[in-house]
Amino acid sequence: MTMRRFLLLPVVVAGLALTACGAPSSSPSSSPSSSGPGVTAAPSSVAVTPSPDPLLPSDPGIPLPDMSGKPDKPLEITVTGQVTAGVEPGCRLISDGRTSYLLLGGDVNVAKVGARVTVTGTLGENIMSTCQQGTPLQVKSVRAG
Repeated sequence: MTMRRFLLLPVVVAGLALTACGAPSSSPSSSPSSSGPGVTAAPSSVAVTPSPDPLLPSDPGIPLPDMSGKPDKPLEITVTGQVTAGVEPGCRLISDGRTSYLLLGGDVNVAKVGARVTVTGTLGENIMSTCQQGTPLQVKSVRAG
């Protein structure tokens, strides 16, 4: 019987703590009489001023670096390899050994399936394609070799 009381005590204490945390608070629009008998709501005139971050410059004229990780302009790359057919008709791919790129545009007579080419282009963002594979590469130039 004594052991059961010790096991039940932490559950009761936790329940009381949660009940106290979930007590309703008065909102600024509620009147003092709606808070209950003998309870008045304190006016909410407290101003919170954030403390300055020691890692950021205090002068607002100093521009902060872009921390989003995205480059300012699209990343331009050059890939040399053999053009392969994609799983969908009309889709052409080229690989640098690590990444497979979906060729978007460019001269299809030069960058035809089986040809060894050097392609320069920009990595595409938010481009939809029915090809279902490869990182989109918007071709700027393509040459044999």
